[in-house]
Amino acid sequence: MKEKNFLFETLLAAVVGIALLVCVLLRTFSPAIVLPKLDIPNMAALILVALLGDHYLSKGGKRCYVCVGLLSAVTFGLLPVMAGLAVWADALWLAVVGGILAVVTVWLFTWAQDRLATGPAAKAAPVLTALGLYLAVQCFAGILL
Repeated sequence: MKEKNFLFETLLAAVVGIALLVCVLLRTFSPAIVLPKLDIPNMAALILVALLGDHYLSKGGKRCYVCVGLLSAVTFGLLPVMAGLAVWADALWLAVVGGILAVVTVWLFTWAQDRLATGPAAKAAPVLTALGLYLAVQCFAGILL
């Protein structure tokens, strides 16, 4: 199987785009609904969904952490503004936080997967790792903000 080196970045853009499309449709057909804002735990959830997709779809792709940071910053900075759910003043904050969070989350998830090395015997290990990372991000989000 050919290595897919930039599959995570593509999946992240698709996941964020689908989430924003759902938010736009909900706001269109139900304007009184309260949508969750794009904060650190919600960004981490989107990143972890893309990481799980990357883990199950590509095996052994190399990571370029500079590329992960830059493309994630572009994804989190531009897509919410283009969807009309954020203003340009928030785009820089979303881009910086999204890029840094993506690099840290990808590094931690990759490190945990290398340490587990269970192979096909434990198919739920990546999902449980992602759940643990999401809970850790929720704990630290209150401390860091």
